[in-house]
Amino acid sequence: ERVLHIAFLLPAAAAATGTYYLARRLCRHPVTAALAAVLTPVFLVSSSNVMCDTMMVAFWVWAIFLWVKGIKEDKTLPLILSAFLIGICALTKYFGMALIGLLLVYTLAEKRKPGLWVLFFLIPGVMLAGYQWYTHKLYMMGLLSQAAAYANYHSWKKVGDLLPKGLIGLAFTGGCAITALFYSPWLWSKRVLIGGGLLMVFLVFVLPYAVSLKRFSFIDDDTGVKWTIAVQMALLTTAGVGILALAVRDFWKSRGADSLMLMLWVLGTFVFAGFINWSVNARSIYPMIPAVGILIMRQWERRERAGDKAGFLRLGLPLAGAAVVSLLVCQADYVWANSARKAANDIDKKYKGHLNNVFFQGHWGFQYYMEEKGYLALEMNDERARKNDILIVPSNTSRRFAAETNFYCFDTLKIKSFPYAATMCGNLGAGFYATIWGPLPYGFGAVDSEYYYFFQIK
Repeated sequence: ERVLHIAFLLPAAAAATGTYYLARRLCRHPVTAALAAVLTPVFLVSSSNVMCDTMMVAFWVWAIFLWVKGIKEDKTLPLILSAFLIGICALTKYFGMALIGLLLVYTLAEKRKPGLWVLFFLIPGVMLAGYQWYTHKLYMMGLLSQAAAYANYHSWKKVGDLLPKGLIGLAFTGGCAITALFYSPWLWSKRVLIGGGLLMVFLVFVLPYAVSLKRFSFIDDDTGVKWTIAVQMALLTTAGVGILALAVRDFWKSRGADSLMLMLWVLGTFVFAGFINWSVNARSIYPMIPAVGILIMRQWERRERAGDKAGFLRLGLPLAGAAVVSLLVCQADYVWANSARKAANDIDKKYKGHLNNVFFQGHWGFQYYMEEKGYLALEMNDERARKNDILIVPSNTSRRFAAETNFYCFDTLKIKSFPYAATMCGNLGAGFYATIWGPLPYGFGAVDSEYYYFFQIK
């Protein structure tokens, strides 16, 4: 595990430095722009785990940097390198394919006409076509088309889904790129800030009564409205609106190819994460974070030119606030991840001599640690299970199927969580990795402990 975590710091460093080099071309404060991207909850949490999202973002920003360099300087080698990085980015996570369309539109806006540069897009095209053919040969189904079919199956099916999906997407955008919220007093006029405050107040009182989020409700049957969650949702949703407005405003003011690319980068990621992907999650918002950091600085510099001078303290103070929030969220995710390891260790101490008679349900880290110790995941209609065998089911997981008619609960294991914040927690409405528990990327408040239920198979 240590080796894996250390190795995955390399893509994080690459993503940060790539953001810096791209920002050097697009704004005058590249270090601050890079820090505005790094000091966000989604960057720090994703860079401290061993999922492939940060690696994809690293390939993404370097592909854009090299492509912009090649187009602006009429150099072939950066374009070739960028084309290969686009293909590698798409094979790391399929959303990387969006780079082809993004950079195609950017180059048409920059060059005003097609040229030989169009041929370089054949490189990622051939890479993806080869991947589709090879996976079809291996599995009798191409994984690119299979992923598209899966996303289509789980996407919105009716107009009524648009509003809740849009609100959740905005909340995730505002929460994942929290630096934009901390910079907002120096990015917007007083009139805009007052309008944002009124929107937030409106959402606080409307969300609990007018919006149905299916799996989550702002109203508890026993305690009434969950005002703490409603306020957090309203705040992050308003911040998300501000980020989209920042991208649109930048294009409106500049009308150049660079501003068009940044706007489509942010809006395209938002549309994919909110309406196309199988579930709204922080990892789907992640690709827009470098662009948000750059947009913050471009708007900051625009205000500077208008006479609103700001010193080093005002430039760094929002970063400090964003860092505090991001590190708290990172710590909460770290404690939650370790709770699965602790649970597996405690279970193993008790049942180590009964491996063949102890099953478990649940995925994520708990599955990893339990299988590492030799325990078996129980499937539906599993013929290995016998009467009186033990089944262990975590409360915070997906796809549980323990039914009272087949299982008798005789014990529980309680593991304490981080007490002030959570990334996946039903009582706070936090669903960082998937919105199965709520509409927020993370939540602050009193966090429930993690429970593991011990069943005996009847």
